[in-house]
Amino acid sequence: MKPRNILVMVAPWSLPRLHGIARFTKERRWNIMMADRLEKYEDPGSFDGVLMTLRDRPDMVRTARRILERGVPAVDLTCECPSLPFARVASDNRQIGAVAARHFLEKGFSSFAWFSSAWSNVHALRLAGFADALPRGSNVARWRPGRLAETLKSAVPPIAVLAYNDADAARLVNACREAGLDVPTDIAVLGVGNDPFLCENQSTTISSVGQNLEEGAFRGAALLDAMIDMPAEERERLGAAPPELMPPGDIVSRDSSDTLAHTDPVVRAALVCIHKNISRPLGALEVARLLGLPRRSLDRIFAQSLHRSVGAEILRQRIIRAKRLLADHGMPVKQIARVCGFCNAAYLTNVFREETGLSPRQWRKSLAGK
Repeated sequence: MKPRNILVMVAPWSLPRLHGIARFTKERRWNIMMADRLEKYEDPGSFDGVLMTLRDRPDMVRTARRILERGVPAVDLTCECPSLPFARVASDNRQIGAVAARHFLEKGFSSFAWFSSAWSNVHALRLAGFADALPRGSNVARWRPGRLAETLKSAVPPIAVLAYNDADAARLVNACREAGLDVPTDIAVLGVGNDPFLCENQSTTISSVGQNLEEGAFRGAALLDAMIDMPAEERERLGAAPPELMPPGDIVSRDSSDTLAHTDPVVRAALVCIHKNISRPLGALEVARLLGLPRRSLDRIFAQSLHRSVGAEILRQRIIRAKRLLADHGMPVKQIARVCGFCNAAYLTNVFREETGLSPRQWRKSLAGK
């Protein structure tokens, strides 16, 4: 069978999507050309099909209209331009917002905000899913980059913020740092996309909702391959049908949302103190000293507000950080113990086994099987 010539327009480039397309091309004979748009002299009809992430940008919309006019089979992997009749396999953006809302509600937050540096139909879907999954009467403030410094200056912590994607989450975390606000105790931040490069290479690592982009791209490629053999009227029917929606992946919890919401300023200050000093030898007496409080007063406040001791909270945060670092298979357990404030690897192993029933190495091995 003659190889099919496929135009792939994935902009900006997304490695998970490209991996999904590559998985499919190994099963079919495709010749791929990569571009973010067609030039005026290029004929869309020279391709057997088009697989794209149609962005709400004039140049891409013009290219998309030319593809429709020539009747070239095409599949869109987004929902940014729903008015253009393409077959679609896209993320379930409303469900992404709902998953984020549940994540914050489980942590006890009651004040919420949304942050994005742009606006499109996808932004609207995520924000709607986020707002609809919150308790009736909850308000979601919309934070914008142009007035972000002013917004943060007047913010009343604790606030949980869903950012449109990981890039916006990184922008927000940096702005909070410049404003003197602690992430996550004052402002908890959750991104979308779970880009390991962006999420993990920050001084405050970023929690994120996975999107299943690789599987969505694979299914989009399979749909396009089938459409090439369809009559034109059947392809038109698919273009008018609702998109196939990919459910969200798991939330990968990192530093930016690793907290419990609390309105008591003393408790919040203590949580910030523990979070910032977790790699140091730290106990209730040291936390009380750093806060300028009597040890007995701090113990009483924690017992009344969190129903656990200061020491138990320190241990909780250390175990959470150890679990996250164990997911990085390149970091030795000895180094993880040091970064998490345990005096040695043996002590980490004993405490970790009491908490989880597994040693750190056994727990890391269990992750590899998932």
